[in-house]
Amino acid sequence: MKQSKKIFTRMVLNNWGGMNHEVIYFHEFVNLFSGKSGSGKSTAMDAMQVVLYGSIASDFLNKAADDTKNKRSVLSYLRGEQKDGSANREDQDFYAQIVLELEDTGTQTHSCIGVTFEVGHADQDLRKYYFFSHAGKFPEDDYLGADGLPYSTAQIRQLVQSRAGSVEKAGRMNINRIYPTKEAYISTVNEVIFGSVNASRFKTMEKSAIALRMANGTGQFIKDYMFPKSEENTISAISDQLAAYREIKERVETLENQITLLDEIQQHDRALTMAGADLVRVEATLRIVDIEDKKVQLKVRHEELAEIQKAIEELRTQAKEIQFQLTGKREELSRVQAELIATDFKKKEQQLKQIEDTIRLCESEVDDWQSLTLRLQKWIDTDGITDYVSNSIYHLIEDFGKEEVSQEMIEKLRNGLKDIYEMINEELEDQKSQCRKIEQEHREKKEYLEDLKSDKKHYKSALKEVRRRLQEELSTRYQQTVHVHVLADLFDITDDEWRNAIEGRMGRSKYSLVVEPQYALAAAKIFRNMKKAEYEVVDLLDTAAIERDQPKAQEGTLYDCVETDLDYVDLCLKRYLGHIVKCDSVEELHDVKDGVTADCYSYSNYMYRHLRQKDYRYQTIGRKVSMTQIRKLEEETSELEEQLIALRQEVATLQPVNELERLQNLTFERIAQMAGAQKRLSEYQMQAEQLKHEIADMKEGIYIRQLQEQERSLKEAIRELESQSGEVQDKRNEKERKLGGKERDIQDRTEELELLQEGFVPNEELQAKVLEEIENGRTYVLRKESLAKKAQLEKTQETEEEARGRARTNFNKTYPSFNFGGMEKDNRVYDELLEQSRTNFEPEYKKQFDDQYQLVYKMLRENVIATIHSEIKGAKRHRREINALLAKISFSDSIYQIDILPTDDENRQFYDMLTAEELDMKVMDRDLDGQISFGEDAFYQKYETQIRRLTDKFMPPVDEDASNRDKHRKEMEKYADYRTYLKFSMYEQSEDADGNIKKNYVDDMAGRDSGGEGQNPKYVALFAGFAMLYMQQSNRESKIRLVLLDEAFSKMDKERSEVCLHYARQLGLQLVVCVPDERLQSLIQNVDCVYAFRRLKNRISMIHINKGDYLKMLEGDSEKKVKNALK
Repeated sequence: MKQSKKIFTRMVLNNWGGMNHEVIYFHEFVNLFSGKSGSGKSTAMDAMQVVLYGSIASDFLNKAADDTKNKRSVLSYLRGEQKDGSANREDQDFYAQIVLELEDTGTQTHSCIGVTFEVGHADQDLRKYYFFSHAGKFPEDDYLGADGLPYSTAQIRQLVQSRAGSVEKAGRMNINRIYPTKEAYISTVNEVIFGSVNASRFKTMEKSAIALRMANGTGQFIKDYMFPKSEENTISAISDQLAAYREIKERVETLENQITLLDEIQQHDRALTMAGADLVRVEATLRIVDIEDKKVQLKVRHEELAEIQKAIEELRTQAKEIQFQLTGKREELSRVQAELIATDFKKKEQQLKQIEDTIRLCESEVDDWQSLTLRLQKWIDTDGITDYVSNSIYHLIEDFGKEEVSQEMIEKLRNGLKDIYEMINEELEDQKSQCRKIEQEHREKKEYLEDLKSDKKHYKSALKEVRRRLQEELSTRYQQTVHVHVLADLFDITDDEWRNAIEGRMGRSKYSLVVEPQYALAAAKIFRNMKKAEYEVVDLLDTAAIERDQPKAQEGTLYDCVETDLDYVDLCLKRYLGHIVKCDSVEELHDVKDGVTADCYSYSNYMYRHLRQKDYRYQTIGRKVSMTQIRKLEEETSELEEQLIALRQEVATLQPVNELERLQNLTFERIAQMAGAQKRLSEYQMQAEQLKHEIADMKEGIYIRQLQEQERSLKEAIRELESQSGEVQDKRNEKERKLGGKERDIQDRTEELELLQEGFVPNEELQAKVLEEIENGRTYVLRKESLAKKAQLEKTQETEEEARGRARTNFNKTYPSFNFGGMEKDNRVYDELLEQSRTNFEPEYKKQFDDQYQLVYKMLRENVIATIHSEIKGAKRHRREINALLAKISFSDSIYQIDILPTDDENRQFYDMLTAEELDMKVMDRDLDGQISFGEDAFYQKYETQIRRLTDKFMPPVDEDASNRDKHRKEMEKYADYRTYLKFSMYEQSEDADGNIKKNYVDDMAGRDSGGEGQNPKYVALFAGFAMLYMQQSNRESKIRLVLLDEAFSKMDKERSEVCLHYARQLGLQLVVCVPDERLQSLIQNVDCVYAFRRLKNRISMIHINKGDYLKMLEGDSEKKVKNALK
């Protein structure tokens, strides 16, 4: 028996687009709209969509054309607006209708759905429109009144009311309505009139069909539209149980975690306590060793002290004997010297000594005088300096030392040298200053030149640093290279006459950093955090604000002399140069608000000023380095180097003036004394010679020689005894120092021993053991081993204390409600809490947890896993049914099939569990209490890990705010959807000459097959999807089968197009297809109804083409005649 369905039979268009009134008839299967681009095909199809979707939005209008320049709207269609700006119903008030008529092939009844519009001539948007439906066919006047104009809203309302009594089936919802809302219309149309069609899927699939765009691939389309989501609500069935399970699970996990953390604290505390006890024993051992060691040291020190005291007494006796001998010798020497003094010999020797001392002083003064004369001579001998010496001073220096000096001559010479020195020094300072200035200029120009030769400009280090940091941070933030430029590098000056004026007026602004406007705010935020003092000279332009304000440039300004190829830089130049007028005279400057002359005379803010030369001394602006500027800088640098060499030579010539004698520190008396030193020297030398002769004569006497010999011998003896006395005293002092040191050492060691023994009560057993080791000569070994063990125990103590602290901190962060500080001296509170927690962690908690988990598992298996298992089996069964249908249709030498495989993402881990054979068993093992026995449940034993993971996916969130609940609800719905665990795809199945079956997956071929081979699977999937959408459960149901296609089969040949249309017929689909005229001949044999659309003078006309006559025309006439017939 043929299955009933609902087909669209007619459509009325009143005042729509270029049509005033048209009625289109539809066939049950394939309806073709043919015409050239812009002929009106899409106009008719868009009208159908407005009624089908119950929407006046523009998101679905003319989508196949993808004409971004011709945005269409329902209001533009109603007014009949054209591309040239004209409109068929411009400045008119009118009504309009779009109405579709449907027929139920099972009951032979009709119904209509449509929309009526009331448009005012001044309306900017649609305000008055109403969707309606009514029983029965179109009225005989096709919604035109007696005046031939479309129905008014009142007439539509009257028509609907008149049809209210014609409800054709008892109990059926009354469809004779004008709907108050879009939602009410869509609900009635899709549920009642269309036959329970999913409104959302219907609109989405129709829009996809029109433009034939499957953005996410054929596989996703198959998943969304051919295998719909399950309607069963499996989540609510287990949500309450999961909440209870989560609560007890969290309680158990909290106790377990609490016990684990406290146990860790206790372990570290015990290890710390044990290390402390061992450390006390080791320290006691070391103390015993130290006490015994100190006793031995004190005994040795007392013995050494007694030896030192004995040696000191011996040295004291020896010193007394030497002192007695020394006293006798000194008395004898005094007697001999008294006898010598009684003679005249001694007196003359003393006189000779005094004269010889005076001679040495005179010789020194003679040397000073000669040196002074030579130093003064350098004023007239030094090249460069002698040029500054006047003739009078020159002669004074030449005569200095040759004649007797006078105070007048000295003063004149001193003042003259002072004047010469100050004059030379002033000249020297001027030359040094000039030299520094030229060095600075040379250094700047050389650095600038080196940068230019390296094809870069000379910028301050702070500017380079900020530019580098900005570029790095912006590039990191946007994950792509973001360039930061200096403004001067992004434009050129086209008129050299105004170059200096532009450079000068730009001033500091030309060194500003710039980025593209979309990065300007981010750059400003980064630059704000750069707070070094040297960055204060750097500026950053807000290119985004400049672009927003769109500044304009005046005529005749400096902006006319610059150029750039960047739009945002051009706006910056307009902002900074577009208001500065180029002037030739002061009068012109006076007449403008802001201006400048070519010679850098500027006027702004009612002030005249000369531009700073340093702002335009060097050419900075330009996208390329100027070779002319390089050559000019090279010449200037060379000239500066020559000037520097000459200046430095002059400075070196005058520099010695600071070392020349100027008589500033010598008085006249001192100079006069030095001048007469030679004369006095000669006199004293004569006196010394006379005394020497007299003393020689006296030495020839015998008595004096004897006295002199006795004096010499006594002096030698006294020196020997004094030396011996000194040695004895040194030894005695050394011994006494040792005695004091030894006494202090004994005192210190006694105190140390007393300190070691104070409060120390040694363990007798330990002390006996240590003393035994000491007696056996193992003191060193025992100390070394004890110190090593002590270091190890202290490290263990430190490690365990830190570990205990970390464990306490971890516990207190996890459970702050206990208010533990973490710095407790002992572990009592933690140990008590651990004991309490272990006591509370009774088996009953674990039992409650296990019982609740058993219940959750039962609910999960029976309500979720079993449902998904059944739905996966159903999806595979449905796949076989679809593939059986697809297998009957062959495209050339291949057919298309749908494939369902396990998903290849993280959810693949659940697939084997959800498709396990154990789920087909109806009864699960239970224990004596009726609970599930996990030990005997083979399914649970096999998939325990996956079951627990899936349980966690459905676990409700702890945070109960609405956003988290909605988010988790979506996650639960995802994991309750059987499609989450499957991968849907379509493949082309072909057989080679050897009978081998080959699968080529469509989504993999998308990049290779750009022609008809690429469109085939899309239409196969599309038609199969619509068949699923309109699938009927029984013959009593009746649903629409409509599919809209625009610009269809554009890349497919005749054979493939025929197969697609045949496939659609087999599925019972009603197609409305728009194609260009050139496709009509290849398709007409497989269509049932053809309308040719034509546009003439903004009017659309439709011609119903008789298929038989058209085919005869094709057989008997030329192609040219056929085309003419369609014009």
